[in-house]
Amino acid sequence: MKTMSIKPKVLVFSDWYLPGYKAGGPISSVANIVSSLGNEIEFKIICSDRDYIDDVPYDLPLNQWVNRGLEEVMYISPDRRRFTDIKELIREEDPDVVYINGIFSKVFSIYALRSARALRKRTVVAPRGMLAPGALSIKPAKKKVFLAIARFLGVFNRVVFHATHENEMEHIQSRFPNSEVSVIPNLPSFAEAVIDSSGKVENSVRILSIARIAPEKNTLFAIQALMEISTKYLVDATFVGHAYSQKYFEECRKLAQKLPEHINVKFSGAVKPSELKPYFEGSDLFFLPTLGENYGHAIIESLLQGIPVLISDQTPWRNLREDGLGADLPLDDLADFTREIEVIAAMDGEAYNNHFRNVVSNASKRIDLKSTKNLYRELFR
Repeated sequence: MKTMSIKPKVLVFSDWYLPGYKAGGPISSVANIVSSLGNEIEFKIICSDRDYIDDVPYDLPLNQWVNRGLEEVMYISPDRRRFTDIKELIREEDPDVVYINGIFSKVFSIYALRSARALRKRTVVAPRGMLAPGALSIKPAKKKVFLAIARFLGVFNRVVFHATHENEMEHIQSRFPNSEVSVIPNLPSFAEAVIDSSGKVENSVRILSIARIAPEKNTLFAIQALMEISTKYLVDATFVGHAYSQKYFEECRKLAQKLPEHINVKFSGAVKPSELKPYFEGSDLFFLPTLGENYGHAIIESLLQGIPVLISDQTPWRNLREDGLGADLPLDDLADFTREIEVIAAMDGEAYNNHFRNVVSNASKRIDLKSTKNLYRELFR
């Protein structure tokens, strides 16, 4: 018999979780929910025993609960990922809600979903932008077959989908008509702004991009935009992120090597969130012409650090110019991105400070933290 608990109990399934960081947004999305609501909701998280694309497990106890403060985490090894293992974990924990962070993972999405349904658990599925057209354009045949089979078998029947914006709700309903969808924005991580904008030098710009080096993040497009910048401007661009595909990374690296002398590009690899401060401090512009984001943690966190952003129009962060936050541009004109970078590069410190003086305050106004937390409380109760 289930014992009464004051706190709702949410069992989260996610391919990756802290201390992992290489998968980026999906880890941040869950971690920020936990940090915001962990005092009033009991979160237990089941995830892989290693970081994204890593071969070596964490130096942590495996296949048992590890207390991280606001949540408990079980890092499961490959030999403990059978369907029966997942079902037994849900049976033992007897949660009020099963929350599935992702949609295509065999173990942490499909096994978890099938097990939760068999045990009649309220189940919430967060696709994390994986149903957006840009995301589906990567390995499309495999994903198309999966989604067709999932619809035919009713795999996602009787679940609640968690979308983080209205466009994502449309993406979900286009694939799973008549599905129940709760639209709740992601929660950002808040940190004190560290930017010293007095470092901006006229006719130069320091660019930061934080994202996987991957086709869906459009890294190659970003480098192509840099290629056309006028020789009157000095550009230092740093790309922070793990290379998902070595072949794609080599394409990016080779193109970067062909850039003219006034453009300097550095690939820094993946960096732990706790070690990003120096990168923010040394930047004038965040650049991410992504094919699609269901949220874009690095985007909002750059804005909350006081850095304007140059992004595509394929994220929830739209109409940035009107709030002095940067620009969101369509991807059909590469030259527009180049011109935007040149405009910012041309600014001296005073002009830059005047133009972007309200970045932190205006970005903060776009986040209704109290309302968002209430929506999560309703979702998990």
